[in-house]
Amino acid sequence: MFRISRKIEIDYGHTLPKHYGFCNQLHGHRGVIVATVEGELNQAQNASDQGMVIDFKFLSHILKTKIHDVLDHGFAVWRDSKEDYEMVTKRNTKVLATELPPTAEVLAKWAFKQIESDLPEGVRLVNLRWYETPNNWADYSG
Repeated sequence: MFRISRKIEIDYGHTLPKHYGFCNQLHGHRGVIVATVEGELNQAQNASDQGMVIDFKFLSHILKTKIHDVLDHGFAVWRDSKEDYEMVTKRNTKVLATELPPTAEVLAKWAFKQIESDLPEGVRLVNLRWYETPNNWADYSG
């Protein structure tokens, strides 16, 4: 069994309205998302992805359409924070409404769920790492 990873970076904003520190303010991050998948090597003769678990280009496409295109230069906002939700949706078209405050943990799980169903048969998403900052990240493994 092999494991490979693909990384993307996005710029996004969020707020944690009940947080005791500065994170209760609208603010932004340069998020780094790393998806790790596992599977066996494709043995099919003459296949363009022969000898690969999955073509990095295909994995990159999934990350771009499911994560980047949804949240890059957008906002993640907690659905139950009505004031923040109304303010953000009034001004922005790229808004991800979350069921819990949009922490790194919540966003890692959201991203995992977006990606896993688009992988080809025999390829399994084993970990999603969401870096909120270079020193802080959350891992979700399903």
